[in-house]
Amino acid sequence: MVSVRALTERDLDAAVELHLEVLHMEFLSRFGPRFMRSYYHAWISSPGSLALAAVDESESLLGVLLGASDPAHHVRAMVRDHGLTMGATLVGHALVHPGLAKDLIVTRGWRYTRGVARLVKNRLSRRPSTNPPSSGPVIGEITHVLVDPSSQGRGVGRALVEESVREARAKGVQELQLVTPPDMAAQHFYERLGWRSSGAMQSRSGENFLRYSFTL
Repeated sequence: MVSVRALTERDLDAAVELHLEVLHMEFLSRFGPRFMRSYYHAWISSPGSLALAAVDESESLLGVLLGASDPAHHVRAMVRDHGLTMGATLVGHALVHPGLAKDLIVTRGWRYTRGVARLVKNRLSRRPSTNPPSSGPVIGEITHVLVDPSSQGRGVGRALVEESVREARAKGVQELQLVTPPDMAAQHFYERLGWRSSGAMQSRSGENFLRYSFTL
């Protein structure tokens, strides 16, 4: 039997191991388990997170879902409260992997530098960063849906996504969005769950994705 609950600190080691197995090709995964653990800790510790674990009867981790009910606020909180720790871990790993350091500078260097500069400025001035409230619909997002390869076909992904919809709805979210690589299996999975495609997109590092949305 598969059950879904909140992802907690006690799940982090298993969640990171699963992430590195399933998404070993992802850019952030290249920075290793220490960085990914700090990333997961920051994610679940920051307000507005959607973080779910799918487990079996023995509490073994079968899958993970990460998302946010208020993505902009969630990211700002992650950067504000955990950015220096994550940044130091990321840079430390990059320094001993020259090829990775080069990719980091080329694809994300300027964006990350600006983010750190804003963080340091706010820390020195002791002023939290502020943004005007949005007047549009409340849009949340799902960023990762990970299923242990040995547990595929057991409804793990479906259980995670359906629980994220319920949790987001309870938090006042009106629409959920996600992006997924353009492979047919992922497309069919989300379409069977009632998600609608809203076209292709390309990440800042040149990766191709399909965008999906779900009205709550």
